[in-house]
Amino acid sequence: MRVREGNVQDWPFIYTLGKKGMLDSISPWRKQPIEETIRYREGFLTGFWTWIQKTGSVVFIVEAVKENGKPCSEEEKTQPIGYLVLHPTSQEELTGLTQGWIMDLGVVPKWRGKGAGQVLLKAAEEYCRAHGVFYLGLAVSSHNVRALKLYEKFGFAEERKLLVKLID
Repeated sequence: MRVREGNVQDWPFIYTLGKKGMLDSISPWRKQPIEETIRYREGFLTGFWTWIQKTGSVVFIVEAVKENGKPCSEEEKTQPIGYLVLHPTSQEELTGLTQGWIMDLGVVPKWRGKGAGQVLLKAAEEYCRAHGVFYLGLAVSSHNVRALKLYEKFGFAEERKLLVKLID
């Protein structure tokens, strides 16, 4: 696996995976037909690349390197298997301290659990370190146990809790 900075040519991959990947993050508390949720996510993603550019955010793409021994073009040697969107100049809401904020992270399902997420997190951490950003944050659904385990293994710790109540 290798990681690189993404660009607008990666957008179709990010859009497609971002739409599929959100299904793992939907809270069971949210009572809404899945079709409406997907429509909302599509609308969000439609403006996401513009937001990335306007805010100076950085995209990292992790690629699987094909090693079949046959000569091939550079494009054929790799395939994207995940992405991470880092907003490196977010401000923490209570202290105002600058922090990196992971806006979105997605890994192709068949590549989950094989280190792609760790490669992306390491790239975000190294970027922050190189740019004098000393905190890195993210939000994750509490029921997304697989993601929680990855983040905890990587050294993230719970700082706050987001509480929700369904009012009927």
